[in-house]
Amino acid sequence: MTTVDAQTVVVGAGAIGSATAYWLAERGQTDVVVLEQYDLGHGNGASQDHSRAIRHSYHDNAYGRLTQAAFDNWDRLVRMSGQQVLLRTGGVEIGLKGTVGEEMIARYRKVLDDRGHAYERWDNARLAEHYPQWHVDEPAEVTFQRDMGLVDIGRAGQTHRALASALGVTFRPRTRAIRIESLPDGVRVHTDGGGSVTARHVVVAAGAWSDTILAEVGQTWRTTISQEQVAYFVPRALRDFTPDAFPVWGWYGPTLFYGFPVYGEVAVKIARDVSGRFVTHETRSLEPVADETELLEAFLRERLPDAAGFELYSKTCVYDMPPDRNFVIDAMPGNPRVVVGIGAGHAAKFAGLFGEILSELVVEGTSRYPIEPFTADRPALTDPSYKPVFAL
Repeated sequence: MTTVDAQTVVVGAGAIGSATAYWLAERGQTDVVVLEQYDLGHGNGASQDHSRAIRHSYHDNAYGRLTQAAFDNWDRLVRMSGQQVLLRTGGVEIGLKGTVGEEMIARYRKVLDDRGHAYERWDNARLAEHYPQWHVDEPAEVTFQRDMGLVDIGRAGQTHRALASALGVTFRPRTRAIRIESLPDGVRVHTDGGGSVTARHVVVAAGAWSDTILAEVGQTWRTTISQEQVAYFVPRALRDFTPDAFPVWGWYGPTLFYGFPVYGEVAVKIARDVSGRFVTHETRSLEPVADETELLEAFLRERLPDAAGFELYSKTCVYDMPPDRNFVIDAMPGNPRVVVGIGAGHAAKFAGLFGEILSELVVEGTSRYPIEPFTADRPALTDPSYKPVFAL
């Protein structure tokens, strides 16, 4: 039998990897080693910053079936740690009638109805009554969800790492995993320093860096990396945009914008979904793109003019997208000791639950959660003729 250095190696100490390490320790695996190529809490991936939206509304019940468990997982973490990683602000989602936004709101409402989640249907007058900060003259469909809010994703990662460390998990920052070697009764993870870690299982939660690590253990798809950007603006009317006065929001149309009240910085945050800037690790830039900041500012000036003060700062992050832009939560086909968790650029709100599920797959070989849509052998990942759902 192979002599092991750890029961499980986790590759990547972002939001998902850190949650996985914590949940493995909760399940009794205290000899877990987490390899992180950068410093802990780095800003090179998709797991930092102050906020990610969390909601029950989704385009598909594959996600709708998991949202309550995601909320419950974060509430549990708050109780366990005393850290306020979840803030319910309420939320509005807006789609102009006669546009693709109206269709998207209808799909989201169907999932809310299917799952039995409470929400309110608003028109323009109700939106103006509750949130006069919005300027929407065109007829709109508006959904209000009281539970909608934000996850402090940077603090969540720190919290999971602190709890995991206290339970005996070892974190190795500045240690890059470069490949996985399958053994008859385990795995060996080779690192860039020439060393390796041998374990019974490995969990790959490396986001946009997953392809290189999974290349030798049966990956059949390519991950597309998209460079995204968020911007913080100091509002002209500060008090009107604090969390008790203004919600998390989504604007659904040809361009999907989303944003947050003042949180983490004395500024509101705005971004859009999938900028279309597809990059590689070599071409990705940490420098914000001026045109993107201008686009975000223009939206604020049109729709939330009192939020459009001066720019505090902008910064970039990356999405890691399989061809269908859905999660991958599974053991690699033919390599049951290699478990993979890919967030597809929208998993932060699920990160705590994601970690719990990955720990189940390692320890028990299955999960009690409905993750069948996210297998690693689905056609979108194995059929070479499958066309990505996003434009390249």
